[in-house]
Amino acid sequence: MLCDNSKIGLGCGVFGGAYGPASQSDIVDTVRAALGSDITLLDTSPYYNDSEVRLGSALLELRSEFPRSSYRICTKLGRYGYRQADFDYSAARVVDSVNESMRRLHTDYLDIVLCHDVEFVDCQQVVDVALPKLFELKRQGIVRQVGISGYPLDVLLRIAQVQFERNQPLDVCLSYCNFNLHCQLLPDYVPQLRDAGVKTIVAASPLSMGLLSRDATPPWHPAKPELQAAVAQCNELVHSFAGLNGRADDLSLATMAEDFAFSYDQVDVHLVGAKTSSEVCCALEAYARAQKLRLASGGQYPDAGLQQLYEQIRRLLGPFAGYTWPSPPADA
Repeated sequence: MLCDNSKIGLGCGVFGGAYGPASQSDIVDTVRAALGSDITLLDTSPYYNDSEVRLGSALLELRSEFPRSSYRICTKLGRYGYRQADFDYSAARVVDSVNESMRRLHTDYLDIVLCHDVEFVDCQQVVDVALPKLFELKRQGIVRQVGISGYPLDVLLRIAQVQFERNQPLDVCLSYCNFNLHCQLLPDYVPQLRDAGVKTIVAASPLSMGLLSRDATPPWHPAKPELQAAVAQCNELVHSFAGLNGRADDLSLATMAEDFAFSYDQVDVHLVGAKTSSEVCCALEAYARAQKLRLASGGQYPDAGLQQLYEQIRRLLGPFAGYTWPSPPADA
């Protein structure tokens, strides 16, 4: 089966250091590996520390290999810090933010601009101020597509429906951490988002912001302790199975999480973070593997032992399938 790698987007938020350091040379190699493999969507934001600057520098260095027309940049606006006080959805800030992002990214247009983490502000600020200004910039050709991103799916859907009722449907909706081994809420909302006229749906963070990785859960992760404990138990099961079966190098909870998440085919793009070229290669291999396994639609691992392990993981994480953490958090 040939895979359409354009259905994978490169999450460049990791360039900003939240998941560990990344050298600029590694970032250049990462972007080169992605674009050279037909991954065409690059996602960033002013909120991700210096992600835009570092991505822009890499694209500038690679301009002779990959012209501007060969990739799409998705960035965001409205969120500039952790707390709600750090949000600004005013019309003037929308324009300034777009201009600042273009400067950092060394481009005179942006393919996609999303209102970032829309649940942190009053819905009316999004639909009455920020989105109208973004659609104005779209008419001017500065922005090619307009959309929103966030965590609570009910908030994303409500905004999409308002836009549909106003005859100005969203081009793009990005949801994160809502389809993975511990949460399967997104499929309930995809048909409704389509009915609201959303053209492109992006599913981000198949590893649930590092929760499902083989490394320690980031200390800032908002998942409740019970879920983190269940994930730790899953990691132990996979580590034991891999060791007993000589697969310590190629099997982890993270690879199984990608097998599952990437097999969901009702979204248009799966966004995955990578800060090395080897991580890009691993993501592409995982996507190709997932297309064969089709776990999200009832497929199985051909190896009986691995399938049994997968079923154990699903049972352990099953109680959390409808769980979401508060967003915004209480301390924001």
